[in-house]
Amino acid sequence: MSLTSGVSSRDPAWNLLDDATVSILGRAREYLSGLGDVLEECERSRRFPAEIVRPLIDVGFVRGPIPVEDGGLGLTHLQSACLMEEAGRAWASVRTTANILTLVAELLSAAGTVEQKSRYLTPLLAGDRLGWFAITEREAGSDASALATRAERLPSGGYRLTGRKSYITNASHSDFGIVLATVDPTLGPRGITAFLVERSDGYRTVEHPHMPVRAVSSCDVEFDSVEVGPERVLGEVGRGLSLAMRGVNAGRLNVSAGCVGIAQACLDASREHVTTRQQFGKKLAEFQLVQKMVVDIATRTAAARELYRSSARLLDAGVDARAECSMAKYFCSESAVEVATQAVQVHGAIGLTEGHQVERLFRDAREATIPEGTSQMQILQIGKALLGVSAVR
Repeated sequence: MSLTSGVSSRDPAWNLLDDATVSILGRAREYLSGLGDVLEECERSRRFPAEIVRPLIDVGFVRGPIPVEDGGLGLTHLQSACLMEEAGRAWASVRTTANILTLVAELLSAAGTVEQKSRYLTPLLAGDRLGWFAITEREAGSDASALATRAERLPSGGYRLTGRKSYITNASHSDFGIVLATVDPTLGPRGITAFLVERSDGYRTVEHPHMPVRAVSSCDVEFDSVEVGPERVLGEVGRGLSLAMRGVNAGRLNVSAGCVGIAQACLDASREHVTTRQQFGKKLAEFQLVQKMVVDIATRTAAARELYRSSARLLDAGVDARAECSMAKYFCSESAVEVATQAVQVHGAIGLTEGHQVERLFRDAREATIPEGTSQMQILQIGKALLGVSAVR
């Protein structure tokens, strides 16, 4: 099917995907397409739509990449990423929420004890519990190994957590989280350990309203001598950073795919607008400069889609693909910003109106160049892979 084909139940972007993947995506799109009223209300009120989490899990999100033996669906990287494209196309707040919940589930699946999986992973995959992940601090963003949150060992064998995490997605709406803290600052990265904490432990969240993805929250999480038992260590003491890095490829791939979803939504909205609106007695689509903008949007979207999918296929083939996932994250997020900017330009004044679809897409696209590693950090990671020289340390 070509880009100019008529209406079909099969999206042209699904042409090279197998029937099982198309079936998964079809169910997800059917559910996501019905979220219009919830989307508009939550964007206006900045409300987290907790009621949609269980249905999202039911159509394949969060459970998707988790192994079947842990209660997941065992989807491939490609299938999971394509789901994230659907989420980005519909509502970036959904993609952000699903990405964080998936990361928490993957870390629990990879390193959790039987008791930890029973207490946290199983209810998370059922939609009965919500989790967050905290590594970033005001002075430890791109340089995660510099984090200062402290985990002091107690005579009982437990730990006392003290510190403050920043920009933590949906911590205010969740009842447990994974926090990285150091058991000994002199050990550098080798002292960083992952801990499971619950709201009842007494941590405090402070929300900070932000420009994009307005149906999710961005929080500081404060630990003022919060005590947890030794059974709350996730994985091994001193191996927290390496555990977190296990999710790097999947996280960057998911953001990349979500950005392609944003770009596709920009293309859909722009095509609709220019083929229906008239100026100077003819449709906008008849103007050459307008065609140029829409063609650029379509071309960037198609190129970005191929890049994230090729990275996913490499991961599915067992290749490390860290550089390729960085390339995808860099190109797809920057392309989403460029595409959304063009879409606003195509729409003119109405595209600047708060509440309009492309205005939301523009805000959400701009956010994507920062989480999961900024564009600048992706460049440095790719440069190191290509040249064998680190520009960081």
